Amino acid sequence: MMALTGTGLFILRERMDGDDRQLSDALSLDGFVRLVDSMGPKKIPRITNHEAAFMKQLAKKGMPP
Repeated sequence: MMALTGTGLFILRERMDGDDRQLSDALSLDGFVRLVDSMGPKKIPRITNHEAAFMKQLAKKGMPP
């Protein structure tokens, strides 16, 4: 659960069995978004067939992608 402080900062809390437990410090909006994004599932970047072929060519030449 997200909570907003009186100073406009955001706190992440968890409610279990009627008790609230604070999971983060008070953060600005940008910091709060980074925290929540880091906790969720990671997005796997989509790679097209052309990008895959290009990376194979770079690997053959010994160049990092």
